[in-house]
Amino acid sequence: MRWRLTWTSVKCVLVAWLVWLGCQIWQLSRSHYGFWDESQREIAAQILASMPDGLDRLPSRPRAPGTEHLRDHKMSWQVWANGRNVVYSAAAPDVPLKPDFQDGFARREIGSEAWHVYSLSDPRRNLVVQVGRSKQMIANELRTWIGMSLLAAGLILGLFMLTVWVVIGRSLRPLTALRQTLQARPPLDLTPLHAPRLPSEFTPLVGAFNDQLDRVDQALQNERRFIADAAHELRTPLAVLSAHADLARRAATGEERDAALRRLSAGVQRAARLSEQLLDLARLDADATSPALVPVEPAPLLVIVVRDFETLARERGQRISLCTEDGRILGDVDQLGILIRNLLDNAVRYAGEGGRIAVTCKPELRDGLAGMALCVADDGPGVPHEDRERIFHRFYRANGGAERGSGIGLSLVARIARTHHARIDVSDGLDGRGLAVTVFFPAA
Repeated sequence: MRWRLTWTSVKCVLVAWLVWLGCQIWQLSRSHYGFWDESQREIAAQILASMPDGLDRLPSRPRAPGTEHLRDHKMSWQVWANGRNVVYSAAAPDVPLKPDFQDGFARREIGSEAWHVYSLSDPRRNLVVQVGRSKQMIANELRTWIGMSLLAAGLILGLFMLTVWVVIGRSLRPLTALRQTLQARPPLDLTPLHAPRLPSEFTPLVGAFNDQLDRVDQALQNERRFIADAAHELRTPLAVLSAHADLARRAATGEERDAALRRLSAGVQRAARLSEQLLDLARLDADATSPALVPVEPAPLLVIVVRDFETLARERGQRISLCTEDGRILGDVDQLGILIRNLLDNAVRYAGEGGRIAVTCKPELRDGLAGMALCVADDGPGVPHEDRERIFHRFYRANGGAERGSGIGLSLVARIARTHHARIDVSDGLDGRGLAVTVFFPAA
């Protein structure tokens, strides 16, 4: 990034300078000799003003054919007094630059070379100053100007590149230190990063990275907690299954063996249900994003789940009634199935032998919001009022009742209700006994 920023900055400056140079060259080329006219006029006036009186007594210029090698000077000039060339520059030609000696500019050929000349006279002293540039002189001066511009631009660009390189390097030092800090960290060190001297442009990036670290840390903590809870929750059922299997193996009579096998079968069912709930819990914990909620009709889903529980309820002498009305909610079918199964499982488990369970789902209007109210009520022993809020906590088990649950089912219900923006209400069950759990879903 340091090299990219430096090179990009240099290229921008270089392109801007090349555009400026091109414009200057184009301007000079477009104006042709006009660029030099003002300088020749000023030089002629300065030379004429600097000439003393008495130049007409000076001897004429001798022929000097060996001065052609001096023609690369910037400008040539001649001073004529009474028609004689008495003062001249080293590279000036022998012949008059402007033979008619009239004031003004002219172009002429001298020795097969094009010249641009200017003549200025002083009639009082009979002096004529002629200043001229050959085409070669103009080209040489233009090349010199371009060369000096290129040299100056090269030095400026070099200094600019060095400055940008050093400034960017110093600005990125905190970022380099941050990278080294990250490389030196242990693999599971997810503490937030602290970079007080980091440039302000990188502060949002570090903030976003810290947020991601926090989410990863939460996910890791959830995973660790789930593993610890699963190990703790499965240890007792597996020990009970092992004990029932030993009792069945050591049974002396068929009746004892059948009783042990029945207890073993019930233990297997509880362990299977616990494993299923743990897997549901792990899946919800792993899915950090909210599910895609689509319009769903809860009535057909309720029919399917209730039928799954009819056999278990019949074994316990329980009756399940279902009353549904048409309506749609926004939800995820899989998660809604988990929610309904856990509500029914909790009701069947705690309603007791010969209990009644009522499942209703109908449209309601609460606080001006239309929706569907799903209620599962039983006539079991119920839950004390002071414990009703705690039953939705993970691994919390209410006291009382013939059975002990896993403490996971209702926590899954609360978790899914939050993702569906639903509200849970707990009240007395059937005939003022038992427990009723109502989940109110906003309508689709």
